[in-house]
Parts: sequence; structure tokens; C-alpha cells
Amino acid sequence: MTVKALSLYDFEREPKDIDLMSLEPTRAPIAHTVIDPHDATNWKGIEKIKTFCLGIVLLEIEHLRLQESAFLTPREGARAEELGPRRRKLFIAARAALKRLARQLALASKNTPDSCIETLGPDRVKPCLADSSLHCSVSHTNRFAVAIGHVHPVGVDIEVVSAKALRVWHLFMDSRNSDLLTTAGIGPERTATRAWTIKEAASKAFGLDLSEAIRQVDIVLFGEMESAIRHRGKMYSVMHAEGEGHVLSLITCGGV
Repeated sequence: MTVKALSLYDFEREPKDIDLMSLEPTRAPIAHTVIDPHDATNWKGIEKIKTFCLGIVLLEIEHLRLQESAFLTPREGARAEELGPRRRKLFIAARAALKRLARQLALASKNTPDSCIETLGPDRVKPCLADSSLHCSVSHTNRFAVAIGHVHPVGVDIEVVSAKALRVWHLFMDSRNSDLLTTAGIGPERTATRAWTIKEAASKAFGLDLSEAIRQVDIVLFGEMESAIRHRGKMYSVMHAEGEGHVLSLITCGGV
């Protein structure tokens, strides 16, 4: 169907010259923004992480081109308005990852507008996947946003590998764990960054404040691609992926 659009020319014509019945409807707006996930093929461990969740979406934030007014739900938009420029950008990137994940998991059809896919939970903090009962978690750095879905409570965190986590090691790890920095065999910075992502991911998976996760979650084993933690007497595996100077860690509270 050929689509015509009214131009300034149409409004300059005399009313009697305009045949309103001949004007075809304008094209409906695109229902959703096409969001291409980042190619993480070369991320070590990413393929195994995919087998431990229902779905994962990794986006490169600078490549997102979103029309905010048409992209966010009313609740998301109201929350975005409360944030400063940097936090707002990252908040919207997290929404993009979650909405892309919702479509990937067939929780929203291709004709469902982005603005109808809710990704902000009732508390306006925790994420959600549309109106489904699936669990999800989201994290971001200045470069990447990642979202993961699961049938059980799940936590994900992504961080840049740097000396920062090493400098503040004493703030989130027991002094008795200092030997883990060397025994892990992957270098102090990579080990410390993994430790921080584990604490962050655990706080999300177990529904804890970060300070509670720091106190209650014990890291008993570090590995390059898999670590082990203990929480309330129960052991859990932590899966890691690493690529492009970033570490991603995933914890689930049940079966795959």
C-alpha cells in the first residue's frame, strides 16, 4: 500500500481542492526498536553461562539509539525523570536489555510496543520481565548492560577488571581470605573483581542488601570460570564469563 503524508503544500491549498476521502491512512508507528545484542562470541565462559539460564542479553550501551518517549512505560519514564543524566542513561540501557530479553523469551510479541513491556518491579527498584512470573536480574557498566532470566531467583553482575576491587578488598572480604588473591591462580585484580561481582550477584539472587551479602555470603573457592559460595549453610556455584576487559558473574538459587 502506498502511503501519503500531508505536507505544508496540502494545507496551503483551498479546502475545496482537498478530497479527504482520497487520503490514505498514515503508516502506523514501529511497534518496537530493533535492539541488536553485542557479539560476545569471544567471551570466555559465555556459552556455559547460557546453559544455566533461560536467556541472556548483552548490549553495548553506546550503540543504543532509543526514542525515550516511545520506549519507556509510564512507570519507567517517571523513574527516569528522577535520575541525573548518567544514571538515567544506564537505567534506560538496563530497560533496553530487559525488554530485548522479554522478546527473546516470547513474553512479548513483535507487535507489542516497547512502551507496553514493563521492566520495573512494584518497588521501583527490582527488575521484572513484562507481566511474567519469571525471575530476572540486570547489571551494567558504563559500556555494557546485561539481563538474565531464570525460573528461579537469579543474580548477575558485570564489572570492569581493574585494581579498584583490589584496593577495597578489605571492605568486602574477610581478612582471613587474603590468601585467595594468590591461590586462585588468575592474578590479584581478576580475582578481586570476581569477588566483588560475586557479592553483588549474591545480593540480587538472595534478596539481600549489599552489606548483608558482604557479611553473610562466604566465597569458599575461586576459579577462572566457576567459583563456589556458601550462604546459610548451603553451597552454590557461581559461573563466570570474561571478555573485553569485563567479568560477568551469575548465581542461581535453584536448578537450571
